[in-house]
Amino acid sequence: MKKVAFYTLGCKMNFHETAFMEEAFRKAGYTVVPFSEAADVYVINTCTVTASADAKSRKAIRKAKRINPESLVVVTGCYSEVYPEIVSSIEEADIVTGNVEKFRLVEIVEKNTKGVFLKGIWNVTEFQPLMNVDYGRKSRAFLKIQQGCESFCSYCIIPKARGRMLSEIPEKVIEHVKMLVDSGYAEIVLTGTHLGAYGKDLGNVTLADLLEKIVEIPGNFWIRLSSIEPQEFSDKLLEIVSSDKIAPHFHIPLQSGSDRILERMGRKYTLSYYESLVFKLAGLKKDVCIGTDVMVGFPGESDEDFQTMKRFIESLPFGYLHVFTYSPRKGTRAALLKDDVSPAEKKKRSQELLALSAEKNLQFRKQFKDRTLRAVVLNRSDKNLVLTGNYIQIEVDKKPVSKFVDVILKGIGEKREDNVGILA
Repeated sequence: MKKVAFYTLGCKMNFHETAFMEEAFRKAGYTVVPFSEAADVYVINTCTVTASADAKSRKAIRKAKRINPESLVVVTGCYSEVYPEIVSSIEEADIVTGNVEKFRLVEIVEKNTKGVFLKGIWNVTEFQPLMNVDYGRKSRAFLKIQQGCESFCSYCIIPKARGRMLSEIPEKVIEHVKMLVDSGYAEIVLTGTHLGAYGKDLGNVTLADLLEKIVEIPGNFWIRLSSIEPQEFSDKLLEIVSSDKIAPHFHIPLQSGSDRILERMGRKYTLSYYESLVFKLAGLKKDVCIGTDVMVGFPGESDEDFQTMKRFIESLPFGYLHVFTYSPRKGTRAALLKDDVSPAEKKKRSQELLALSAEKNLQFRKQFKDRTLRAVVLNRSDKNLVLTGNYIQIEVDKKPVSKFVDVILKGIGEKREDNVGILA
């Protein structure tokens, strides 16, 4: 039996797509093994959101060939979608595909024809369904309902990697959610490249309209939403997410704490709007966790801009930050700007925000010491882990017997994942 190994970089969507590819290879008779082991086929699912992601992708490609020089090394994902000429020039890369080809990768591999296979993501005009489930305990499922982004923020290459905005029709989404609920899944994570833009291509439906129907579905489950842009929280969406069927966890990208820099980035909101939204959600949803993305070192970001951003973040009830360091992406508007923040200064600012994130997250978790929280069981073989609705991972004292549990948070570690509790 042939062996296949996967290495995945980047966003949650990439990880969901890797799960899809793993299952496709299993159905074709392959055994999925860890990337560190000898395999017949290595699949590197790349990311290109930063220069660091590019470098990590190249490193993984070369590592695969070192592990087994006779293997077939397949490179897919955003890096190869946007920069196929660079990826195909890497000697160790045997097959290079883009994001479209992920859904028929077994077919491409079985033909064993080396080269570049790239339809081009902007040639895709139909939604590509993707539903990944946490097979072990049937507790969590990931349901893709939207793909593509047309925002073209000045720093971002993702529209060129993920293509036009396309949405699954509401009837299909409802059908899939009902199927997952009937199959016993406790948490369903709705995903998309630009989730808040769901329905814009359909003309007569919004994410709020869709959620309004989903929360009416009977059953013991909740919906977790992936990242949503701040300007896409309409009054109706705010009303719907107050439902008990929506997990109290929202990820709302900020990117910069300077209105001037936000404008240069091509973002479509102001700090005052963002602040108002965060406090609305904090007041609307009990025990809510709000996370965000922030970027340091964007062209023109002065020390004053950075200090303003830091104070702004300190003033808001964030549960965590995802911190990114700006790097020019060829093909974006920002790449034409002078990259005038030094690497040393970018590193310093990044470290300051990472420390702030750790402190914010610790203080967030401390609020719930000795509190009873509702949680969904995570599929792990080595530990008894659960994930609360407000995004706190806890190792519990014994093996849960149901998919939803009540857990009392007893011990809080310095690191985000180092929490212990007992089943209530």
